[in-house]
Amino acid sequence: MTVTEAIHTRRSVHSYDPSKKISDEELEKLITLSTLAPSSFNLNHWRFITVKSPEGKEKLHAASLNQKHLLDASAVLIVLGKIDAHEDIDLFTEDWISKGYYPDDTHLKVVAEKFYGTRPEIQRDEAIRSTSIMTGVMMLAAVEMGLSTAAVIGFHADKVMEDFHIPENYVPVMLLTVGYELNPMPERVKRLAVSDIAYDEDFGRIFSA
Repeated sequence: MTVTEAIHTRRSVHSYDPSKKISDEELEKLITLSTLAPSSFNLNHWRFITVKSPEGKEKLHAASLNQKHLLDASAVLIVLGKIDAHEDIDLFTEDWISKGYYPDDTHLKVVAEKFYGTRPEIQRDEAIRSTSIMTGVMMLAAVEMGLSTAAVIGFHADKVMEDFHIPENYVPVMLLTVGYELNPMPERVKRLAVSDIAYDEDFGRIFSA
């Protein structure tokens, strides 16, 4: 399957076959593929809680306005962004330098201490931004593995944090249902044309190929 085929195949599935299970090995493969996605300064902001048990899915169902597909999916991933990921930069510094990306750690220290360290709003923005990029990759990786997904943003974050004992330095970015489609999806809902969303050199100057 090509990337183009995966993009055209991917749908936000809300009807899952509850009889079909997903193994820990499959989840590990999905997470491993997905975390090859880019993140700001390779800080790997993402963290996951895998939820497969009926009890865990019931908690998420209650915190997510009773959306049924959270119960029927083979698994639900709580996708977290680490707000203070810049404090982990030492985990990657030696690798950056040894592979020739930087001559020393001077620039990376500036990134950690000044660009992120003094700007809490940027810390949170990047935790969400980098983790969201990764989740987009995960949806396509799932298609290639024969799995269906749907991103869920309608949930009470404080309840999820409480129920799953999530520390305050993480933000629940979204939930991702993962499983096997039960009922075929209707035809895809329309997308805006490129001429409605893309501009050439300046906002308002319509892009046209």
